[in-house]
Amino acid sequence: VKMSKYLASLQLLLKCIASSWSMLFYSFTIFTVIQCVAAMALSMSLGGWLSDESVDIESRRKVFRFFGTFTKSMLTMFEVLFANWAPSCRTLI
Repeated sequence: VKMSKYLASLQLLLKCIASSWSMLFYSFTIFTVIQCVAAMALSMSLGGWLSDESVDIESRRKVFRFFGTFTKSMLTMFEVLFANWAPSCRTLI
């Protein structure tokens, strides 16, 4: 008798999780698009600075490590989204 009570609540929980898959997919898609746009914007805006010969080469290498290519920018945006923003922001400052 006691197990049926717990199984009913577990079944309800599983139904709720199963019905929320579409919203999870929609949220993931929106976050991915936002990250792509931010990564492209940062890569494009820092491109001129990275190719400037008058800037210290070590500073350019540090910025290139985070934002040099679209893939690196996308990975940095993923890290920023999940609260690891300090290293990339300190590099830009």
